[in-house]
Amino acid sequence: MADTVTVDPQALTASSGVAKNLAEEAAKPVQDALSSATTASGQLTGWSIAAGLGKLGSDWAAPLDALRKRLTDTSANLQTNADAHTHNEQATAGAWSQQKAAQ
Repeated sequence: MADTVTVDPQALTASSGVAKNLAEEAAKPVQDALSSATTASGQLTGWSIAAGLGKLGSDWAAPLDALRKRLTDTSANLQTNADAHTHNEQATAGAWSQQKAAQ
């Protein structure tokens, strides 16, 4: 007996929405945290911790942006996949209907 793979386009669309929301909702808190680290670093000039705070903000900027981009790309890919499955199901159903009507 072969394993069956079932694809639910609605579930893919819902997952796409979750990924998109995560990317959008994380943007402001991430930017706020990076800005706060930079601001605090500037305000603590002369203190030994200042350089570390500045580095914290700059070191995390690229990975956090990459995470946001990955979530955005995942959302788009999931939606593209859902649309393709829906189109394929409709095309297959249409082909079967035409074949049945021709008989």
